[in-house]
Amino acid sequence: MVTDDPGTPGNRNWEINVALALESRTGEHLFETPLVDASYGLGDRIQLKVEIPWLALNSGGATVGGLGNALMGVKYRFMDESVSGVSVAVYPQVEVGLLDSSVQKGLVETGTGAILPVIAQRSFGRVSADVELGPLVRSGRKPRWFGGLAVGGDLSARFNVAAEVFAETSARFSDTDAAFNAGGRWRVGTNSVLLFSAGTGVHGRDEHPAAKLLAYLGFQLLI
Repeated sequence: MVTDDPGTPGNRNWEINVALALESRTGEHLFETPLVDASYGLGDRIQLKVEIPWLALNSGGATVGGLGNALMGVKYRFMDESVSGVSVAVYPQVEVGLLDSSVQKGLVETGTGAILPVIAQRSFGRVSADVELGPLVRSGRKPRWFGGLAVGGDLSARFNVAAEVFAETSARFSDTDAAFNAGGRWRVGTNSVLLFSAGTGVHGRDEHPAAKLLAYLGFQLLI
């Protein structure tokens, strides 16, 4: 899911994801082939993360490729549902450009960016709800806001499903990107999980039309 949760890997544990992702809009298809992210737990409340994609953009019949920006973050969960009735974490993340050539090809935005969200989770029996909200800032641009709501639950000990809505906005509806997503997690082994989701845009901007298709297929290794 795009909407995150307050969970962390646990002390000295790794979560490594290798995925293929697609964002398809009218006349344009952006592939992350692959998208690699790794998270490491420090104690039971802290998670360190780094994420780097290889991007391929097909636009107007031509395809260009290159290394995407790196996203690095630290998640800190300061409230636990077992004690407070809700789990809450902060998850500041910084996006850093790696190659000028990727900017020149139109694969990534220029400048340093950051997202500074607060994430909350509460369970309702076998169903849980996650809410994420925070500002998106980028050098040389006005701040925007990101928000997401995900609801999911376990169908079995190995299979979990969820659905979400998420949006990015400047607080004006006409300047809002919004999308819907649904997917699941299938634990295929003791230390391995299959991740998958698909969705579509529900609102876009003139210069950034709503996505026709969002798709994600990944493999998670737990160490």
